[in-house]
Amino acid sequence: MKKYIFISILAVVSLASCKKDYSCTCTQTYTQDGEVDTYILTRSIAGATKAEATAACNESTLNYTDTEDGYNYTEKCDLSK
Repeated sequence: MKKYIFISILAVVSLASCKKDYSCTCTQTYTQDGEVDTYILTRSIAGATKAEATAACNESTLNYTDTEDGYNYTEKCDLSK
């Protein structure tokens, strides 16, 4: 019986420790007519599993190009602990 209680406690502790705080760092780059502006933004993702944090961070990654105006916008995001 003690063995099952110990295993149960160990399982609960290991599951609880999976959720952590992560940071999503995004680099935004705007390019138009040969001029480049770059911005770095960081946002916190609190109490998430790595998979949840990765998905939330990847939602911000995008690329947009307006060929008529010669405008390009990219945002590349990376996850860190």
